[in-house]
Amino acid sequence: MSFEALLDVVWTGRHSRYFNQARSHYLCRRARTIAFLMMVLQPAWILVDYLLLPASLLEEVSIWRIASGLICAGLALWASCPYSLWRGYVRLLGLLVTLSCFHIFTSNMLVSAGQGGSVAGYHFFPFMIICMLAVFPLTILELLLMVGGIILLELSLQAWQGMLWQIDSLNNLWLLAILGVISGWAAVNQLSMLLGLFRQATRDPLTGLSNRRQSMEQLETDMRTQREMGRPVSVLMFDLDHFKQFNDQYGHAAGDIVLRDFGKIMRKHARKHHDLSGRYGGEEFLMILPGLAQPQATELATKILHSCRGARAQTPTGEQISFTTSIGLATSTPEDDVASLLKKADDALYQAKGNGRDQVQVALSSQSEPKKVEAAELI
Repeated sequence: MSFEALLDVVWTGRHSRYFNQARSHYLCRRARTIAFLMMVLQPAWILVDYLLLPASLLEEVSIWRIASGLICAGLALWASCPYSLWRGYVRLLGLLVTLSCFHIFTSNMLVSAGQGGSVAGYHFFPFMIICMLAVFPLTILELLLMVGGIILLELSLQAWQGMLWQIDSLNNLWLLAILGVISGWAAVNQLSMLLGLFRQATRDPLTGLSNRRQSMEQLETDMRTQREMGRPVSVLMFDLDHFKQFNDQYGHAAGDIVLRDFGKIMRKHARKHHDLSGRYGGEEFLMILPGLAQPQATELATKILHSCRGARAQTPTGEQISFTTSIGLATSTPEDDVASLLKKADDALYQAKGNGRDQVQVALSSQSEPKKVEAAELI
């Protein structure tokens, strides 16, 4: 694993908002699946308890089983906001805390009644909880916090029961640590694989920007989310000026360098964890600006325009060449859908190219003609 790949699985700070949405869906779906299984298994185990537990304990333990089963049922039925990462954490932590609390309280009851090691289905609970982490795509820091928390709970339970530092207790702690390492390795591998698959499915291989498919899916998601919050989505559509003639003059290898350099300019000016920069096709690019109104989007577009004017791409033959871009800008209204917003941006881009290129053209509304941003506005 390279150093960059290692950093990707250490913490979420290097992940894009769009990948976090995909990972949140995995966390939600798998937490709900395990919660559903525990919802069924916890009450069903009462039949085993009926055969093994003394009557004095059966009723109280059954209440705890039913209570934890009901909480798991709530987690299994909680289907809202599957693409929210913090809600994904809440689902997972809710599951872990529910099972850990059941283990703590029932273990104390069994030990107090002298049944600690003689009843099936109780002593393996902390091992089961740690093993469950293997099915989730988690970062190393997330795993350290969760595994450390489970081991700390087990230490506290052993101290409470007066069993700390006994041979059996040390063996349990050692086994928990070993299972934590194995589960962590599996979880981190899942995260790494998910990152790789996500990038293959969503990135343009030449520029490293989002491909058209992801851009369209994300635009639809952002428009729906921002509309619910009463905020607009602005779209910048770019076309590199005279790119066909550029390829004919300098060659396709030089053209690829220009495309990559323009992709770097887009990433430089995009707001981290907010905006999406994508390749729309050929020499056309798209930037999605959720929550950004037209004046702020215009300011960002002019910065990109100036960056292109000042950029110099080095061709394979060593020549330093310049390039420019035309930009169409459209900001959504409550009535817009993806198709209408893109059409406004495309019409504005067409107008920018028709008016001489190397400029920003703003689409005021679906009924208005695009407005050119004058040179004075670009300074």
